[in-house]
Amino acid sequence: MTPEVERLERLAERLRAVDPYVPPPGAKIRGWNLVLAAVEQSTTARSRVHPTRRLVLATVAAAVLLVAGAVAASADSLPDSVFYPLKGVLENTRGALTFGASDQLAYRLDLARTRLTEAQAMFARHRVDLADQALSALDDQLNDAALVIQAEKQSDPAVGAAMENRLRQAVATHDAQLAGLQGQVTNPTALNAIMQARDRAAQALQTASKPAASTGKGNGTPGASPNGSGAPNSPNPTPKH
Repeated sequence: MTPEVERLERLAERLRAVDPYVPPPGAKIRGWNLVLAAVEQSTTARSRVHPTRRLVLATVAAAVLLVAGAVAASADSLPDSVFYPLKGVLENTRGALTFGASDQLAYRLDLARTRLTEAQAMFARHRVDLADQALSALDDQLNDAALVIQAEKQSDPAVGAAMENRLRQAVATHDAQLAGLQGQVTNPTALNAIMQARDRAAQALQTASKPAASTGKGNGTPGASPNGSGAPNSPNPTPKH
């Protein structure tokens, strides 16, 4: 046995003779307090690492919900609604993604029906100014539909004739609705707006029956109104486009 081992054995014998140390209760409490403080400080430090990220995510989520709600509310909005301008934007976007003469015609006729529905609602609410705007937009859609038919006739007379028949049926339906509405209103301005709408619908049929202009087919919508959807840019009265 080496001297170093003997020295360690003697030290071990002396330590066994010493009573074990038991810390007082106060020392234990202070020790636990130090541990808890260290854990709390670590948690606080971690929570401060990504506060900006959480704020950005919360903001984005709120914005998405807000936009989705506004889009849903604008789908059936009327000209006197604050969401109506958004409806026009969505309609124009839809029109930009519509290709082919038949689809363009369906798009125009669908918007014409929408404008007529809006006009009827505005007459019911005694908003003759907004009803007049809706009827003007209805005229624009029917005229644009007639121009689409004109262009199609130049390249495919049979398809163009079928499309003209679709327009004729739509105009007949609109005219029947306008005639019924004409018998319900008494306001002279409203009556004049309705009669003008009926006359312009008949003019759209005449335009569709004429030979196509010499400007060529283009994208199927030569001479289409710049507003596209026909929906005003704001719920307030504006001049006709």
